[in-house]
Amino acid sequence: MPVPVDRMPVDSVAVRTRPWRVVVADDADGLRDLICLLLDLEDDFQVVGAAGDGAGAVEVSVAQRPDVVVLDLAMPVMDGMAALGELRQRLPGTRVVVCTGYDVNTVGTAVMAAGAAAVLQKDGGFTELPARLRAVLAG
Repeated sequence: MPVPVDRMPVDSVAVRTRPWRVVVADDADGLRDLICLLLDLEDDFQVVGAAGDGAGAVEVSVAQRPDVVVLDLAMPVMDGMAALGELRQRLPGTRVVVCTGYDVNTVGTAVMAAGAAAVLQKDGGFTELPARLRAVLAG
């Protein structure tokens, strides 16, 4: 019986034949564009959607069925925590990585309890984002 991609061991990620599909949701246009550009420069990621608010993040994610959503917490229309709950309910196989300006020590426990696969601090820089996403996607 074949092993589902989301259950492959870490060393099997290198043989993946298609890029990981990503949706990026952040209300800061410049930051959202920067994250999309950073991921588009990587051969193993394909940005399939972007949103500037939580409701848009859910909408584009349901339409695109990404492997991972990079989600901000502080967004208009629907905040990131509400969007996280919707995403976990509607797309249980999609991993959600919260990328926030809030102190991770303050929000991390609640975000992880709500179903996030990882929490990253925005001020930590984004050069590590592709590697962190690979680690999350590898299980």
